[in-house]
Amino acid sequence: MRVLSPSVRFLLGLAGSIAIALGSFGVGWIGPDSTLHDWAALEFIRNSRGGVTIAGLLVVLGALMLLVAWIALGLSLLERRNGSGSGSGSSSSSRSTTAARRTSLNEVVASAAAWGAPLLVSLPLFSRDMFAYVGQGRLMAAGLNPYTSGMAALPGWYGIGVDPLWADTSTPYGPVFVWLERVVVQSTDALPTELAVFAFRLLAAAGLAMLAYYAWRIARLRGLNEAGVLWIVAASPLVIMNFVAAGHNDSIMLAFIVGGVYYALRDRPLLGTVFIAVAIGVKPIALIALPIIGLIWAGSAAGWGAIVRRWAAVAGIALGGLALVGWSLGIGMGWLGALATPVSISSWYAPASILGIGVGGLFQGIGLDGGLAQEIVKLALLGAGCTLAAYLVIARRRLEPLTLLLGVFAAIVLASPVIHPWYGLWLLTLLALTGAERLWSMRTVVYSTVFFMLIGLTEPLDLIPRLETDTRIPVIIIGVALVGATAVLIGSELLVRRRRAVLGFRMPELA
Repeated sequence: MRVLSPSVRFLLGLAGSIAIALGSFGVGWIGPDSTLHDWAALEFIRNSRGGVTIAGLLVVLGALMLLVAWIALGLSLLERRNGSGSGSGSSSSSRSTTAARRTSLNEVVASAAAWGAPLLVSLPLFSRDMFAYVGQGRLMAAGLNPYTSGMAALPGWYGIGVDPLWADTSTPYGPVFVWLERVVVQSTDALPTELAVFAFRLLAAAGLAMLAYYAWRIARLRGLNEAGVLWIVAASPLVIMNFVAAGHNDSIMLAFIVGGVYYALRDRPLLGTVFIAVAIGVKPIALIALPIIGLIWAGSAAGWGAIVRRWAAVAGIALGGLALVGWSLGIGMGWLGALATPVSISSWYAPASILGIGVGGLFQGIGLDGGLAQEIVKLALLGAGCTLAAYLVIARRRLEPLTLLLGVFAAIVLASPVIHPWYGLWLLTLLALTGAERLWSMRTVVYSTVFFMLIGLTEPLDLIPRLETDTRIPVIIIGVALVGATAVLIGSELLVRRRRAVLGFRMPELA
């Protein structure tokens, strides 16, 4: 019943990761002033129709190979769980089950590490945010406040490789991360920009390793399937694409959120609060995790007096600490303005954007201000999401903490007009930690992963100037991605149905 042998799926995922890394040299991001433009072979690949086509196909086919290997690994975990649950309860059966779990955990960890390693040396893919990190670090090094100055205030900013959208946009990151940006930039000041980018990628990869560690600790604490949790949190191709290749700092934010919850659950709420404060200092959206720490600290049976005192304590510790950090850096509490970032941009696939565009078009058709109507719809839905999050924290405060945290994040993310692929990882990580017990939740993980992968795979295609005049290349590449992902999903569904029929069990939980 094995889909692929362990060695085959391990090597398939590794080959996929290597293919993405090789393809990145044709379609990955390079700043206009980069010294890499002096490499004749690289310039030939990036400016020839055949080179760009092959590079784009390598990225897409590599991602599909990673997806196949990851799904095959997930199916093997389900199969092992079913086999391990059929013992008689003897000590030998218990030892066998423990050994099988340890083998599964080791395989997931080894796969995640090996599949991510080649992308440490790839050119940036799926996002240009690492170049923005460099630019903001240079703003800090120049004595400018990134909360009041956009990238355009920095001489030569465009040559770094920063997306022009950042020209007049203040940073959406917290004081801890802008301090890290300054440290990285000052440490690599005399070196090519690519080394600063590499340093940010190493920070993101370290964040992923830390996230995996605390996810594993919570899985052990809650009696979840540790391998199954890490299969979602660390080995997913969506994770590898966004937290390694793209180097997003969300891995650091999530690591400190999950670590904070872990310590709060282990009766160390002060340490947990400090962890959440650092997470807010990376990305202010982590602020919504603070009330959950207060609820854990107060206990499920606590009255409102105790809860309010705990909320006041965690808010004082976290916000007071961040105020001190901001003061020491000379940037104050400007990060609070970053909380408004989600309403300033949109993703075409976000429910709020889809509804806003529809309502705006309707108003435009009857002679009214469609743009204003669209903005009102977006703000109304985001307000509804925040209201739902507040309701969960207040009225459903006795829910299991990780379930409550997932609900709060989902309420705000799904109501936001912007949902980047790496935002999806916030929810998938928390879903894994609540225990993905049913077939619908596993389908949610797999289908969400595929959807956001496809969104991410289209990102590199707007960079290469060649594609502006030769639309056949992106059509071919996107077509291969769509057909391949559809085939993988159909194949995985057929395999799941076959296993349910042959083995005769209700789809077992992964956690």
